[in-house]
Amino acid sequence: MTKLTLLALDTSTEACSVALLYNGEKTHLNELAQRTHTKRILPMIDKILANSGLHLNQVNALAFGRGPGSFTGRSEERRVGK
Repeated sequence: MTKLTLLALDTSTEACSVALLYNGEKTHLNELAQRTHTKRILPMIDKILANSGLHLNQVNALAFGRGPGSFTGRSEERRVGK
């Protein structure tokens, strides 16, 4: 049975957050990123995956917040998720 590898994103508030569930262990990165989510989210995803020795194609599922929060922040999550 394949274990779930889940990547979660949240850009709906002033914080920019990325979390990873891999082999039953949770890790996360969180930064205050007022108006810089667009610049921060992709490098944060790269960093959390690299720290776990993973590539994006090894992620089984993606989760992101649906609010409440700013419209722009929620739109950024969906854009990155695609």
